[in-house]
Amino acid sequence: MQSLTDFLARVKPPVTPALVVRRAVMDANLAAMQAACDAKGVRLRAHGKMHKCSTLARLQIDGGAVGLCCQTVGEAESLVHAGIPDVLVTAPVPAWGWLRLAALARMARVGAVIDSGAQAHQASTAALAAGVVLDAYVDIDPGMARAGVAPGAAAALAAEISGLAGLSYAGIQAYCGHHQHLAPAERAEAHAAWSARLGRLVAELQVAGLTPAQVTGGGTGTAALDLAAGVYTEIQPGSYAVMD
Repeated sequence: MQSLTDFLARVKPPVTPALVVRRAVMDANLAAMQAACDAKGVRLRAHGKMHKCSTLARLQIDGGAVGLCCQTVGEAESLVHAGIPDVLVTAPVPAWGWLRLAALARMARVGAVIDSGAQAHQASTAALAAGVVLDAYVDIDPGMARAGVAPGAAAALAAEISGLAGLSYAGIQAYCGHHQHLAPAERAEAHAAWSARLGRLVAELQVAGLTPAQVTGGGTGTAALDLAAGVYTEIQPGSYAVMD
């Protein structure tokens, strides 16, 4: 019988932890989500916080995704340096992070969410210092109480962003993380209520002359609902890539 030592010497298993996926299933997942988005005319901006893998990110871009989302400045740096041409940081950027994001904007299209005037001014200062323009999205709190402004405060912040040099008001983000794992009936009810409010917000911004170029958000758990709602112009699923 072959010894374990001989087996390990021949097979050379990967050092753990290691991501191991069935390629055919992953490819089918990528194609299915892209096709669903294309059918509704909604942009797919895949979230990289799940896989944190530039190779998989490139497959998503090559398949039709407009760009990648990430959670941190470090993740954005890794993706851009790996050749990903368009990234959006979907969580609050710390004060020290704006100069690093601005440096990335010399190599790729870089966006970030903003939920305060202080953040907006920090982003503007960094962009001007680097000689770049950052896409800025007003981050809306859909009820998670984690980050973002209340819907009623969105117009004022959008107007402030629009008036700052170095920033391009790119739209709004509304990520309902608290809906992703609800039971189906409860999820559908919560999503419908939020989608109605989000639709009213978009209309309010239009009346104020602040029409959002993109309404981005959503996730794998609500992707079908996000696409059916007719409010989002871009969705941010991530986990779908490696689900079985």
